[in-house]
This record gives sequence, structure tokens and C-alpha cells, in this order.
Amino acid sequence: MRGGDHRLVVLFFTVLLDLVGFGIVLPLLPLYARDFGADGLLTGLLVSIYSLVQLVMAPVWGRISDRIGRRPVLLLGLFGSGVAYLVFARADSLAILFLSRIVGGIGGSTIPVAQAYIADVTPPEKRAGNMGLIGAAFGLGFVVGPFLGGILSGLSPGAPTAPGYTAATLCAANALAAILFLPESRERGAAGRTSRFNLPASLALAVSSRQILVTLAVYLLITMAFSTLQPTLSLLASERFTMGTREAGYLFALLGVVSALVQGGLVRRVVPRTGERKLLLMSAFPFASGLLVMGVSETVPMFLAGLVLVGVGYGGTIPSILGLLSRAVQPERQGATLGLGQSVGSLARVVGPAMAGALFDVRLAFPYLAGALLIVAGTLLAGRLVQPGPQTA
Repeated sequence: MRGGDHRLVVLFFTVLLDLVGFGIVLPLLPLYARDFGADGLLTGLLVSIYSLVQLVMAPVWGRISDRIGRRPVLLLGLFGSGVAYLVFARADSLAILFLSRIVGGIGGSTIPVAQAYIADVTPPEKRAGNMGLIGAAFGLGFVVGPFLGGILSGLSPGAPTAPGYTAATLCAANALAAILFLPESRERGAAGRTSRFNLPASLALAVSSRQILVTLAVYLLITMAFSTLQPTLSLLASERFTMGTREAGYLFALLGVVSALVQGGLVRRVVPRTGERKLLLMSAFPFASGLLVMGVSETVPMFLAGLVLVGVGYGGTIPSILGLLSRAVQPERQGATLGLGQSVGSLARVVGPAMAGALFDVRLAFPYLAGALLIVAGTLLAGRLVQPGPQTA
């Protein structure tokens, strides 16, 4: 068991540092794209293409890892991400930025492989808790990364050099640590024993259950609403309040801190008392209100207040939705259902940013108004959900 614990610690930092690199780049990307002449739509597509590549590549990497092992695929992903950040650091045109995001999407599509690694080395009764390591790495990565990106942007004003090289260095150090300390998790000849995500079978399961269908629809709408921030938050702060790349990093870090505090503290205490459905409905109000406030804000305090409300709402809605989704099926079908949920989330992160970028070209507030409407629609749908009883917990 100690060997397993050691491997999980190494894997946690492998995922964490990869996501820190991603977080460094994300807030700065829209501003660099604008400097290269991109409008809102192109900026939205620049964000969307990363998720589109992930949507395609994640199951491919999963199948490859079944055949050759988890470790080599995780290493390939780290090297791919490192190359993407090097390209980003040297970007001198919009086309090169797009290239960096495509390569980054290929390298950053290995999260399901990390989850499979955890399943390989963890007994079933402890698997759910250890899967939380991935969520914790996401939360920390989206706090540390943007904050670090904001600081680094001041070292190479107007150019992605310092943030890009730093993210690439993190990936290189991460890959070296994985080579030295992360052993393979699968035994030789185990290729045929791993269950894979079967999309047709998962879709058939979803269609057969009204609860699953409604939950997935709510997840799609809520994730689309949140993803409107990715291409537009930095641009809105720049256009309205003349904030630069450093402040953009701090804004994303603030959003990550608030969301992490809600998910890590408040949700755990509230769900046993209210249930996931009620928390989802309650969290939708600050989420939609925050987007509306940001959209119409005329002062920095008003803008920041809206951002905090969004962090509170997002931090409450997403764990509630995923909890409802996992409790909608028997334990032996959770993998297929959550895999389908992951695909729905990826689809939302493809469509949402592109939509937000196009709306931003029309009027700065429109992506935020659209996001609020998506949450209202999701809330109305969520009202049709049934709170699972204790026997299905």
C-alpha cells in the first residue's frame, strides 16, 4: 500500500504541475490574440480548439495506454505540453498561437489516463476518494497557474516569452520527475482486462433514464455558461478597466480561490443537509447574478463582486451536478455514465467559448447575459430532477 501511496503522490504532482502550466497561459491568451489582430470570434475559437482536440484525443490516449501502459502515455503528454508552451513562448502570429493550442490539446488530453492509473493502483473501496486527487490538482492548478502567469507577464511585457518558457520548464521538470519516480501501473499482459468507455452503450443508458438525460443537459448548460469567461474575462477587464496581463492572471486566480473554497469546504457541509438538487438550485442564483453583474459593471469593485459571485455559484453547481450524475446509476455503471458526462463537459467547452467570442464582438456584455440565460435554462431543467434517497448514495 505504501508503494501505491508513493505513486499517487507523484501522480498528483504530475497532474498539478501540468495544470499550473495550463493556468499560466489561459488568462494571457486572449490578450496576446488581440495583439495579433484577433476579434472576439477568433479568440473564442482559439480557446475552443484546445477542448476540441481534447475531446478527440482523450479516448485515443486511453486506448493506447491500455495497450502500452499508462506511464509512457503520461510522459508523452508532458512532453507534448512542453513543446506547446515553447511554441507559445515564440509565437509571433495568430497562426502560431493556434498551433500552440492544438499541440497543447494533444498533450493535455491525458487526464483520463491519470484517472486510469489511479484505478490500477487503488482498491475499489478507496478509488472514489483517490480520484479526488485529480479534482484537487485542478483546483490548485487554476489558482497557482493564473497568479504565476500574472507575475510572469511583467517580465516580458507584451510578449508570451516568460510565461511560455516557464510553463515549458515546469513540464520538462515534471517529465523528469515522472521518469525517475513514477513506475508503470499495469502488469504485463493486462491489456485485455481494462474496461473502456463505450460511447454508444453509454448513450443508450442515458436515453433510458430521464434523470441522467436531464442531469447531462443541466451539466451542458452550466458548463457552457462558465466557459464564456475563458475567452472574454481578460478582454472585458482590459476594455472596461484598462487591466493588463498581470491583472488578468489575478482575476482568474481569484475565481479559482473562491471556487475551490466553496467546493472544498461549503459543499461538503451543505450537501448532507440539503441534498445535491437543492444545493444546485441555490447555487444557480449567485452564478447567474454574478454574470449579470459582471456584464453591466461600471466600476472595478462591482466587477470583482460579480466575479466572486460566479466563483461561489460555480463552486456549488458543478459538484452537485456530478454528484447527481454518479448517484443516478448503479456502481457498476458509474464509469460509463461519468465518461459520458466528461464528453458532455468537453463539448460545452468547445461550443461555449466560440459562442462567447462571437457575442463579445457584438457587445461586451452579451457573453455574460447569454451565460446568465443558460444558467436560468439549466435551473428550470434542474427543477425536474429527483433527489436520490439514502439507499442510492
